[in-house]
Amino acid sequence: MPIRAFFYKRLPAGSLIATLVLALVIFITCGMLLLALYHFKYFEIKDQLDQRLDDDLQSGIERVLALERITATPEQDSSLLFEGITDSLYYRNEPWGCFQASGIKVTYKGRMKTTSFLYGAEHFRYEDASLYLADHDRPLSLTGDTYIEGKAYLPKSGLRSGFFQQKGFSRKNLIEGTIGSSSKQLPPLEAALRKQLRSLGNRVADTLLTASGDAADSIEHSFLNAAQQLVLPRKGILTHQYLKGKLIVLSDSLIEIGPGAYLEDVLLVAPFIHFTSGFKGAVQAIALDSITAETGCVFEYPSAMVGIGRSNAIGNTGATVTLHDGVTLHGMVLGLAENNHSNIKPVVKVKAGATVKGLVYNEGYTYLNGRMEGAVFTHFFFEQRGPMSMENILIDATIVPSGWFQHAGYFSIFTGASRQTLLKWLQ
Repeated sequence: MPIRAFFYKRLPAGSLIATLVLALVIFITCGMLLLALYHFKYFEIKDQLDQRLDDDLQSGIERVLALERITATPEQDSSLLFEGITDSLYYRNEPWGCFQASGIKVTYKGRMKTTSFLYGAEHFRYEDASLYLADHDRPLSLTGDTYIEGKAYLPKSGLRSGFFQQKGFSRKNLIEGTIGSSSKQLPPLEAALRKQLRSLGNRVADTLLTASGDAADSIEHSFLNAAQQLVLPRKGILTHQYLKGKLIVLSDSLIEIGPGAYLEDVLLVAPFIHFTSGFKGAVQAIALDSITAETGCVFEYPSAMVGIGRSNAIGNTGATVTLHDGVTLHGMVLGLAENNHSNIKPVVKVKAGATVKGLVYNEGYTYLNGRMEGAVFTHFFFEQRGPMSMENILIDATIVPSGWFQHAGYFSIFTGASRQTLLKWLQ
């Protein structure tokens, strides 16, 4: 058949339709392949950028944790992560109660990632201590079922079995561990920490505050932003509120927190702070006069109770921190005096059945009848039952070391602490 005739030959209608369908299938298939290739390339580039930003965030975190000192005021800085490359780092470090907080932002080719966290030091001269009792030329007397384990830094007069209200010491060994020598003063705290805690206390000291208009039941505030301040009425009662993040809650009289309230990472500042039975959360409470945690409260890691006392023209007053039976606190308890020469001393009471998993640091008198898992640093132990009282005595107390505590980052409060570690990721 001639070629010309072949091209002019009539084809059946079905063949034409089949050809069109086949062409359409090929067209769609090619389009889908191109689209798949585009998406594959898009997600490949996106994953590469995400990984680049993740690596930049990790570099930023390592840079923050490499810092040795803490500050009493916020510090922010920015830099190029690598010389000659556009990866940029922005960070803001600041004290947050007893810990340090950092907010980090990294950018690369118009994309951005952020993170925030609490951090603190895990290296300290007395990090091996489970007990540090300042040397005031008096021995420590042990009575009842008291149990001490680990390294104890004690006065030169050491340990002895005691007798109180017709009760002697029930154990064979005074200590299951080793003994070192303490000095007349406790290991010093960072000046920046004291300054920051005092500045928080000054927000409510001898001042009548006007309650803020924000009556919202739920507030969540990112640590990437500046702190938000919430002022409660004079008798500020939190019954069902949800408060999370970078919030400073103030009252010039009392803050009372019920079991229905949820608090996470917030600061509470008031003359008096009262946690009623059943509360559970992660919070830092800073009080001028007293903090009380009733039976069964649970304070999650990392929490803090700080009694800072008052100092004004009338004179100084010490603060009292009391943990009742069944309270568990994962964090720190601090009792601060105005200075080393002040006769007004703070008081910390860990009652029978209460447990502190972390650190107690008290520049005054510590009543310890509960359980300490970590370390206690104090000027004096004290006991008073009825008309009888005695200094430097422990009755039915338990002090044991904790390997977890030694790496929990609490040591930033001390002068000379080093080796920062990440404590908790924040929102």
